[in-house]
Amino acid sequence: MPTENLDETAKQILDAASRRFLHYGYGKTTMSEIAQDCNMSTGNLYRYFPSKLDIAEIFVRVLRREQVASLRAVLEKPGQSPSQKLRAFFLHKFKLAYDRFHDKPKAYELSQELLNSRPKVGIEWENAEGRVLSEILIEGDADGSFAVEDATRTAKIVQDAFYRFTSPAIFHEGDFEALAAELEEVINLVLDGFSWRAARKAATEKRKHALL
Repeated sequence: MPTENLDETAKQILDAASRRFLHYGYGKTTMSEIAQDCNMSTGNLYRYFPSKLDIAEIFVRVLRREQVASLRAVLEKPGQSPSQKLRAFFLHKFKLAYDRFHDKPKAYELSQELLNSRPKVGIEWENAEGRVLSEILIEGDADGSFAVEDATRTAKIVQDAFYRFTSPAIFHEGDFEALAAELEEVINLVLDGFSWRAARKAATEKRKHALL
């Protein structure tokens, strides 16, 4: 079911299911309970979603769409350099992950169930955000801030470097301010690396022109 074309009944089901998932837990939620919350028969619920896992998948797909839109909104603020955009991207992603998962065992349970049972959903989420990050890297390469040969591959590597701060794994982490400070240091290291590569690329280009 495409997340862009959900009718009102499907949205009602997702709302009811998400409340149960996040309050009682995915494992303790049943299809009959979701149906009762929606004032419909269990049979009618199955007409919309073949299983509880399908409901969870669509719920997470909707969250992904909203999160990507939220990240893009942060990056669209005027006057930001590529370096500032990269910093804003990961700081905002960190806050979203922390608010969603930290000390929230039911949310973490739902994410782990879906990642284990339908890993493609996690891969699609990472790829969607990776495309946004790739755009920042391409912009930085174009203005000389970064030196990036393969934006898609580099985006994946950078995402891996920030995984601890921006994924459901934040459930296991501690104080927000301490983590935010640590994240800033990791961002600085990554930006230093990009700056060094850009300087090396510029120096190489300068030597080439000198030999012509």
